[in-house]
Amino acid sequence: MTIAEQLFKEGMEKGIREGMEEGLQKGLQKGLQEGLQKGIVEGKRETAKNFLKLGFPIEQVAKAAKLPIEEIMQLKREIKGV
Repeated sequence: MTIAEQLFKEGMEKGIREGMEEGLQKGLQKGLQEGLQKGIVEGKRETAKNFLKLGFPIEQVAKAAKLPIEEIMQLKREIKGV
């Protein structure tokens, strides 16, 4: 193997290794962000369910939980088992 071929091979291996590391980091960051968003939404849904169980009106629950009225209505149906 010539020196040029060896340098090319080493450069390719380094590029692949660095690319994989960068891809892994980006993937982890994206996964963390998506997980946090899902957690926030789930927290809002649980809060809304608790308000509904306490008898708060749908409009107030939607406003307090910052969720659409349609979603609050769906949660109410789920609580009632419909």
